[in-house]
Amino acid sequence: MFASQPPPMPCLECGASVPQAELQTHVCDWHEWLDHQVLSHRDELGRFEHELGAYLASAPGRFALWCAQRDRGDLGEAG
Repeated sequence: MFASQPPPMPCLECGASVPQAELQTHVCDWHEWLDHQVLSHRDELGRFEHELGAYLASAPGRFALWCAQRDRGDLGEAG
């Protein structure tokens, strides 16, 4: 009969399907790693985006944006 190979395992860092014998020597592809990290943290990223938008829409957030523009010199002469 045929010797069965163990099923591939997902890399915990990049999510790639890697033969078990190669897990110890596997090197993650940067793009796969980045895609996996974004997908793994999509809920946190969504919350951050929502919270940042709410902050930037508030008076303190608008002031912080104004200060950042002023410090970069983006306000021009009108200030």
